Amino acid sequence: MRTARGRMGLWYGLAFAAIGTIAGTTGAQTREPYPGLDAYIAKAIQTWNVPGMSVAIVRHDSVIYAKGFGVLGVTNRAPVNEQTLFEIGSSTKAFTATLAAMLVSDGKMHWDDRITSYLPDFRLYDAVANEAVTMRDALSHRSGIARGEFIFLGAGISRDEVVHRVRFLKPESPFRSKWSYQNIMYVTAGQAVGKAAGSNWDDLIRERIFKPLAMTTSATNYRGLVNENLAQPHRMDHDSPLAQARLDGESIAPAGSILSSAADMAQWLRFQLNDGVVNGKHLLSSPALRETHTPQMLMTGGAGAGAAGDTLPPVTHFNTYGMGWMVQDFRGQLVWQHGGNTLGMTAAVGMMPEKKFGVVILSNMQSAALPELLRQYIFDRELGAPMRDWSRDAFTRSLAQRGRADSLEKAQATEHPVNAMPPLPLTAYAGTYADSLYGDATVEIKNGHLELTRGEWTAPLQYWNATNFRWSVPGSPAGPLFIKFEVAPDNAVTGMYFGIAGDVSLLSRKGGGRGGRGGRGGSI
Repeated sequence: MRTARGRMGLWYGLAFAAIGTIAGTTGAQTREPYPGLDAYIAKAIQTWNVPGMSVAIVRHDSVIYAKGFGVLGVTNRAPVNEQTLFEIGSSTKAFTATLAAMLVSDGKMHWDDRITSYLPDFRLYDAVANEAVTMRDALSHRSGIARGEFIFLGAGISRDEVVHRVRFLKPESPFRSKWSYQNIMYVTAGQAVGKAAGSNWDDLIRERIFKPLAMTTSATNYRGLVNENLAQPHRMDHDSPLAQARLDGESIAPAGSILSSAADMAQWLRFQLNDGVVNGKHLLSSPALRETHTPQMLMTGGAGAGAAGDTLPPVTHFNTYGMGWMVQDFRGQLVWQHGGNTLGMTAAVGMMPEKKFGVVILSNMQSAALPELLRQYIFDRELGAPMRDWSRDAFTRSLAQRGRADSLEKAQATEHPVNAMPPLPLTAYAGTYADSLYGDATVEIKNGHLELTRGEWTAPLQYWNATNFRWSVPGSPAGPLFIKFEVAPDNAVTGMYFGIAGDVSLLSRKGGGRGGRGGRGGSI
């Protein structure tokens, strides 16, 4: 595996595109609000190997800065500007919560209504939670159920089917006992909002938020989107510095599918900081919007805004979740913020409401640490705090973390014997496996090896050891999955364990699990 700096080499010049005045912005909006900000961002995206980024800053209801850095992608060297569209990922959740607040303001919904008031067929696995779960529970991540990401990842199913399968997802903690991040419950909330309004989530977002806020380039998902100024998604790969991949978020749209620009998101910041007022008009009642900014659940995970290994005193002392927003402190200031991470992009959105100040950073790199680091850096500059190089400090720590990750990968490799062959002929594994939670998965023999197809994802199965195979799906955010087959004493393959840690299910083999048996060596 390349070192972090080695991976940077090939694309080192890529991120350093022109960052001059941008068409469509005023001179005031492209002028640095703090000396050296442009140079700091340009250097940081080189350091972290982020192809492109767009930044906007709002202060006292004015957009004081909006600028693009870098390029749209490795295959499109057009420069990013403040109008470039990026996936904002889970920053979408605040839009869904605000939409619910609008219906609360209209009297069409109440925070503590049971979800079944709007979705009568909705069910949870746990009987206690099923009887009590409300919109507030769904929007504050306290349902107790496991994440179940592979219900939708690569599954190619509808939102209604995603919501239906929640009933098969076991809890990971007692209902309302702890904060437990949950994308699928946001899908559920979005579907409930649509039903309560007699519409659907997409149309409501466009009509009630995008239009009045003049977010003219934003979209709820890629469907039907035509825009040449569209950032390309990227992820860091072992075999190539930047690999492109995109996962359409249609099936979980209310949890994370919105595409927006720094310019449009600046209007979103103004709306939130101005108590829901646009052009002198309240789009919803103040109490309803403020409820989304009010702590609903204590977030576990410890204080401190820096990454693991940061030895400086913490700048954050409490972490709570409202509805669609993380509500915390930063150097004594109240903060509302939420990040977003998709298969190929990362976003950071944050506000200091008492200062009437907000920042949005959008990037086209998956799991990039930089947007959040820049948010903290800009907050520091606005507060006049002692200068701290958030980017450099975190990058130094990341090199050590990557070294540990490389060591773990090497340790895993030792568990894979050279020239290892599966204990049963390939025909023993071929067949269809099914589960109520994850649906069907099919194992076939192609060109002398096993290939697993589940939903929209197809990839070879590489034999690893014992009854374990590795499934390396291009674009899987979880990385390679280890698939374990269940083998009966008579060598019949009866099932397949599928999922990631904490969310693994046994998919039973259809037809009783009677494939070829006995012998060694992966021949057909």
